[in-house]
Amino acid sequence: MKIKEQILIIEDHSALRILMSNFLGRNFKVETTSDGYEALAWMNEGNIPDIIILDINMPKLGGIDFLNNIRISGFFQDIPVVVVSGEEEGKIIEKCLEIGINGYMKKPFNPNDLQAKILTILKNKHSIEI
Repeated sequence: MKIKEQILIIEDHSALRILMSNFLGRNFKVETTSDGYEALAWMNEGNIPDIIILDINMPKLGGIDFLNNIRISGFFQDIPVVVVSGEEEGKIIEKCLEIGINGYMKKPFNPNDLQAKILTILKNKHSIEI
């Protein structure tokens, strides 16, 4: 029996968080948090997801600060991150790319497209981990 890969969804809008969790939960083990602080606390308890879906504009600890935190961490720096955001400003997207994201999707998005992007990133990640 294959263990499902784990996705951490960090999204402050509860309806979108539930939608992504329900859709992706058919093929993955899903954990959700509503901001970067909750996500870091969960990860610091020893939970290391296979991939993170991250919103940029969130209360408390936003996406950019969360990205900076995990990319300087020895434990979390290699976790793939897909940003799903309504942010259109080129500087924000550019900053995310500089910090090290593996994908970007603009809201609103098709859940099938998000899942396809996740599967591609995980496939590439596993082919590198030989």
